[in-house]
Amino acid sequence: MQTIHRLSELESNYAIPHHRSLLLVSGNDAKTFLHGQLTVDVVHLEAGQVRRTGHCDPKGKSWSVNLITPVNDALLITGHKVGVEASHAQFKKFGVFSKITLNDATNDYASYYISGAQAESAVASVMGALPERPMTSSSSDAGICVRLDLPHNGLLVLCHNNQIDSLNQALAQAQITQYTPEVLDAILIRAGVPEITRPELVGEFVPQMVNLQALNGIDFKKGCYMGQEVVARTRYLGRNKRAAFIFRVDEPIEDIASKQLEKQLGEHWRGGGTILNAATLGDESWLLAVLSNDTTTEDVFRLAENPASQLIPVDLPYTLEQ
Repeated sequence: MQTIHRLSELESNYAIPHHRSLLLVSGNDAKTFLHGQLTVDVVHLEAGQVRRTGHCDPKGKSWSVNLITPVNDALLITGHKVGVEASHAQFKKFGVFSKITLNDATNDYASYYISGAQAESAVASVMGALPERPMTSSSSDAGICVRLDLPHNGLLVLCHNNQIDSLNQALAQAQITQYTPEVLDAILIRAGVPEITRPELVGEFVPQMVNLQALNGIDFKKGCYMGQEVVARTRYLGRNKRAAFIFRVDEPIEDIASKQLEKQLGEHWRGGGTILNAATLGDESWLLAVLSNDTTTEDVFRLAENPASQLIPVDLPYTLEQ
C-alpha cells in the first residue's frame, strides 16, 4: 500500500483498505427497537436506503455516529470500532425485552473505500451491480456496497471474507493504487464527516455539536428515541453552542488527535475546543474539531504542544443552518 504527502495528490482511481465494524440487528422487533434508539426514522427506512445516524444516551450525548441500511432480513450498522462497540453494548442492555438478535459481523468482512470508474469496474466484477445514487446500498453473496455522499461519490465496499482474494486480484489486474488507511481518515475529515473514534469522547457531544443535522442524520419529527428531548431542545430552543470545524496543518504532526487546542484571546491563549477526528499524511495533517459555533475564519487556533504550527481553517462542504 502507498501513502501520499497531501490529499491533493490523490489519483483518479484508488482503493483504501480501512477497518469498519459491522453490527447486524435482526428479529421481529429490529426496526421498532432501533427506531427508539437512533436519531433517524428506522421504521420507514426503505430497502437500499442508507442514512447517517446518531445513538445517544438519555442526556442526548452521542455514543456513536454510524451508517445504517437494510441488508436482507437485518439492519446493518457500520462505522468506527469505538462507536459501534459502544452502541452494541447499549443495544444489549436495552434490547433484553425485545425480539432482536445482535450479530457482530466485523470479522466476516473486509472494508474498502473505492473511488474512480476503473476501480469501480474492478469491484463490480466481484461484487455485482453497484448502487448508483449517493446514500444507497446493494448487496450480493460477495458482500455489501454503499454509495457514499463524499466527493466523487465513492463506495464503501464490505467484502465477504471468501471473496477478498478475488477483489484484491481484480484491483491488482486493473492496476488500482491502494492507499494506507489514514488517507481515508483525511478524506472523511475534509468532507466534514464526524466519527466517535476515541473512548474518552463516547457520550461527550450532542449530535448537533458534531454537525450530524447537516448530514441528514437527525429526523426531528420522528417521535421518541433515546435522548430525543435534549436533541429537540438543542434545535428548537437554540441551546447548541458548539459545532465541528475543519483545519489543515501543512506539516505532519504525530499523534495529533491527542493534542490540546488553544484559541487566541488578545495577547493570551485559552482552551479552544476538542479534536474529534484527526489524520496525518506525509506533509500535512487534518483535524475536525468541536469548537464554539460562532467561530469564524478570523479566529486563530493553535496546538498547545506545537504552538508554531499554523492551523489553517477549511470551509465546511455543507451549511450548519437548520
